[in-house]
Order: sequence, then structure tokens, then C-alpha cells
Amino acid sequence: RRHCARESDPAPPRPLKDARRRIHPARWGEGAAAARTAMMISRQLLLTYLYLLIYICLSSGVILFNKWVLSPKYFKFPFPITLTMIHMSFSGVVAFFLVRVFKVVAPVKMTFQIYATSVIPISAFFASSLWFGNTAYLYISVAFIQMLKALMPVATFIMAVLCGTDKLRRDLFLNMVLVSVGVVVSSYGEIHFNVIGTLYQVTGIVAEALRLVLTQVLLQKKGLTLNPITSLYYIAPCRYR
Repeated sequence: RRHCARESDPAPPRPLKDARRRIHPARWGEGAAAARTAMMISRQLLLTYLYLLIYICLSSGVILFNKWVLSPKYFKFPFPITLTMIHMSFSGVVAFFLVRVFKVVAPVKMTFQIYATSVIPISAFFASSLWFGNTAYLYISVAFIQMLKALMPVATFIMAVLCGTDKLRRDLFLNMVLVSVGVVVSSYGEIHFNVIGTLYQVTGIVAEALRLVLTQVLLQKKGLTLNPITSLYYIAPCRYR
């Protein structure tokens, strides 16, 4: 008699395939490319965070150093315009060597018309922001200056709307109002509040916002893109004057 398999009986084991079956070479290539892409992205993220950390450290160092130089209690050099000129002359010399001598970056095609109508106005507002910002160190504390710098996005947004480079949106406007209220509350609680120093710092913020908007309006719309080194190369000598 033939043995009839019941439905409840386990199915007979299937023959095992070779565990060392070959994978198609195209799949190996796709996997290696994906791994290289992920590694490149991780390196770029690490470099970005490293640059941000270096920028924060250098920015904090410059702020504290300016306060130390301009303060009458320490270095006793209350000349913010002269400090701005020294700053710009050093930046211009370093940018010149990087562009012309070491050729780290190539200069862009700059005509006299573009320089007169675009670079000079941007340089004027940049120099004004540095001058007003350095003068504020003579009257108010570094901590309070950093609180006031929170108004920078607000000023930039307002100038962008006035110049037509951005649209007035309700969500952004509410965020800017919230930031402004926070700055007003922190200013009200400042122990050593000084009206003159606050006005200098706010004026410097407005000048910096105008510089950013003019950079977009005057340079980027003309197809002229400047990296940080070439920006110093062309703008620093004009700001020095």
C-alpha cells in the first residue's frame, strides 16, 4: 500500500541552495558606490561642523579682543575707526597674497562700472557696520551686544522686503515679532543700559542688513559670485578708504 501523506504532516525539506552563491557584479558596484557616497556625506558633515566650531571660536575671540582693546579699563585704545582701518588693511593684505601670490583662488572679472556701482556701496555699509559695532563696545557690555545681535535676522528680513528681494509672509513676520519682543525684554533687564551704545549697535545691525541685501541685489543679479577670499580682495581696500 502506498503511504498517503496527511495535510498535518510536515512538508519534506527542500534541498538547500549553495550558501556561497555569487552576487552579480553590478550589485557589488552599486553597494560600493553607495558606501563611498555615504562616507563622503559623513565627511562633509564633519567638515561643516568643524568649520562652524572654528567660526564660533574665532568670532568669540574677535569680540572679546575688540572689547579688551577698546575698553578704557584694559588696553585703553578708544579709537574704533582706527581699529576698523587696521582690521581692513590686514584683511586686504592677506586676501591679496592669497589671490595674487599664492593663487589659492582666481580673481573674477571686475569692471570699473561694477566696482563703482556695486562694490563701493557694499563696502560703505560694511565699513559702517564695523565702525558702529566697534563703537558700541565703548558703552555697553559684550553680553548685551550679543543680545542685540539677535535683531540681525529681523533687520535683514525687513530690508529684504523693502528692497523687493523677499515677500512679507505671515509666519516669518510672527517669528520676527517674537524675536524683537525677546530682545526688548532682555534690554529692559540690562543693569548697565546705555542709550548711546544701544543706538550704535542697532545702527551697525541695520548697516549690516543693508550690506547683505545689496550683495544679493547688486552682485548676484549681475551674475557675479564672490567667495569669502575674493570678497575681501575687492571690498577690503575700498572699506579701508
